Amino acid sequence: MGATEVLASYAVTGSGAAADHSAEVARALIDTVAVALGSTGSDGEKILRDWARTQSPSGPATVWTSGERTSTSNAALVNGTVAHLLDFDDISPSMPLHPSAVLMPALVAAAEAWGGQAAEPEHFTGAYDVGAAAFRALADLLPQHVHYARGWHSTSTIGRLAAVAALARLGGLDVGTTRHALGLVSSLAAGSRPNFGSMTKPLHAGAAARDAVMAVELARAGFTANPEELEAPNGFLERYGDPLLAPIGSASQTLDERLEYWTDAWIQDWGLKRYASCYGTHRGIDAMLELRRRHPQDPPTSVKATLHRRGTRPLRRTAPTSGTEAKFSLEYVLAVAYLRGRVTLDDFTEQAFADAQVQSMMSRVSVGESDTPPVGPEEYATGFTVVEASFADGSSEAARVEITHGQYADPLTDAELREKSVECVLAGGYPAHLADQIIEAVQGAPGPAFTLLIPGRNT
Repeated sequence: MGATEVLASYAVTGSGAAADHSAEVARALIDTVAVALGSTGSDGEKILRDWARTQSPSGPATVWTSGERTSTSNAALVNGTVAHLLDFDDISPSMPLHPSAVLMPALVAAAEAWGGQAAEPEHFTGAYDVGAAAFRALADLLPQHVHYARGWHSTSTIGRLAAVAALARLGGLDVGTTRHALGLVSSLAAGSRPNFGSMTKPLHAGAAARDAVMAVELARAGFTANPEELEAPNGFLERYGDPLLAPIGSASQTLDERLEYWTDAWIQDWGLKRYASCYGTHRGIDAMLELRRRHPQDPPTSVKATLHRRGTRPLRRTAPTSGTEAKFSLEYVLAVAYLRGRVTLDDFTEQAFADAQVQSMMSRVSVGESDTPPVGPEEYATGFTVVEASFADGSSEAARVEITHGQYADPLTDAELREKSVECVLAGGYPAHLADQIIEAVQGAPGPAFTLLIPGRNT
C-alpha cells in the first residue's frame, strides 16, 4: 500500500487505542472551547465572525463565540481560528503542533451536522484518537523539523490531513472515499510561519479545519482527487518533506508504524498551556519565575536565555510592536514574568505591552541556542531553556526547565484547568458559571452537547 492508502485504512479500519482516552479528550475539548470563548470581542474574532455571517447565515453547526448557526465548514473555520487566536490552545511538546485547534472544531461541527453515531462520546473520542495519532505520525514522516524550517506552519499543513483522518473515522467513510478526501485536502495545504504574530496565524488552524470538513463532504458526494496524493511524484510528502532526511525505510511502512505507536502514545506528547503565549516561551517563563522566587528584589541588570537547537524558530527575531506580536517574544514574556510575577491574558493587551518598565527590561534580555545546556547535565529530552540572570549586587542566578507545568508529565490539575477556563470566559465577556457548565457537560462525555450552553445558541 502507498502512504495515502495506509493513512486512509488506519482512519477507517484501524483497531483504535487500547486505552480509554475519554478523560484526556474531554480535557482537550474543555480547554479548546474555553480559549476560543476567551477571544470573543477581539478584533480578529469580530472581523472573521462578521465576514462568515455573510457567507452562510444559517446551517446545522454552531459558532462558539456567538451561538449563531452556520454551515459545517464555516463553523469549523471560525471556531478553529478563534481557538488559536489567543495562542492559549493545547500543544505537542516534542513538535510545533497545536492539535486541538484543528481537530476539535472540525469534529464538533461535523458531529452537530451529521448527528447519530458521530455525536456519541465514545465515537467522538475514537475519532480524536485517530486525528491525534495522524498529526504526530505525519510530522515524524516528513520529518517535521525540515518542514517547519522551510517556513510552513505545520498545525495547518499537517493538521488538515489529520483532521480528514479523524472525520473519516467519525463519519464512517470507506477507504476509497477517504483517499480522495486526503488527496483533495493535501492539494490545499498552506500556512506560512512569517505570519506568526498576526491574525493570519490562527486563521491557518481554522482554514485547516474548514478544508478538512469540505474535503470529506465533497468526497462523500463523489468529488475526486488523486487517491495516491501523499506518495505520488511531486505529492505531499515530496513537496512538504524531504525523503532523504525522513526515517529509514519506505514511507508507507514508516507511517504504518508511527500511526500504531501514536494511537496510544499521543497523550504522552500533549499538554495544556499555562500561559497565553507561544509554547516556545513557556520553559523560559517557568525558569524566570523560579529566579524571581529566589531573588525577589531588584530586576536583573542582564538576562541570557539559551534554548535547545531549533528552539527559537517559532519566536520573533525582531522586537514586537504590539501585544499580539509579544506572544512570540521571549524577551517580552521574560520581562513580564519577573516584573509582574505571572503571565496572564491581560499581559498581552496594548496597554500592558506599552509598560515602560517592561520595555526597558526587554532591552536587557538576550536569546540564543545551544546544542548543550549551559547549566546542568548535557542530556535532555524534547527541549530545554536555561535562563541566567545577573543582578546589581553582583550576584547571579540560573534556572533550567525541560518540562513545563501543563505537559502530560506534569499536568494541570482539574482546579487549574477550571481556573484557566474561568479566566478565558471572563475575558470573553461571559459569566464565570459558563465555564463550570461546559466542564460539567463535557467531562466524561466528549462531544458537541456543550454547544447547547453557548449564549444565543437557540435564538
